[in-house]
Amino acid sequence: MSKKNITKEILSLKENIKEHCKIFHIEKNEVLHSPHEKLEQISVVLKGRLKVVKFTSEGNEQVVKYISEMESFGEGLIFAGEFYPSFIISEKKSEIMEISKEGILFLLKNNEEFLITYLNEISRKMVNLSNVIDILIIKSVKERIIKYFSLLHKTQNSDVIFFKSKQKIANDIGSVREVVSKKIKELEKEGIIKIIDKNHIKIINKRLFE
Repeated sequence: MSKKNITKEILSLKENIKEHCKIFHIEKNEVLHSPHEKLEQISVVLKGRLKVVKFTSEGNEQVVKYISEMESFGEGLIFAGEFYPSFIISEKKSEIMEISKEGILFLLKNNEEFLITYLNEISRKMVNLSNVIDILIIKSVKERIIKYFSLLHKTQNSDVIFFKSKQKIANDIGSVREVVSKKIKELEKEGIIKIIDKNHIKIINKRLFE
């Protein structure tokens, strides 16, 4: 089974589909795509960072997730004939490569390794979505954090858990950074975890993370 990341795979094969690729340069806070557009391409962040955003009825921005450098999006919907489910906005000046449906079809038909990598990517993102749903149906933010760390614990197979940032945790569990930071400190006071630094915690009460 292929171990390659789909972004690296696309970049290694881009000469084969160069007529189906476009490069975009966008400024900070520029909208790349909106829910008014059909999703008909896969996008790869070459430089910069994007955010997936929904807006509340009051017009407030809710960041669903961030898409960082060398990450891709659109694999799951490109053949569905659906519109973008959210706004895709640049968090900072970014360079984006987009590959049309025709280019992806060419690679899927002519490169078995790419086909396997593509299916792996979709499967991985479906599992991640399932994990997010499992977290979001939990009412208590503290319990969501425990569930979040439990998933990282299983993935990393270590009692010392790495996480990118408290902001990412907040985005992933549907909360805000300040609340996440407060609840993590409460978990430490209760002897459930130990805070090592801003990106690591250690599991103390292992029973809760089984």
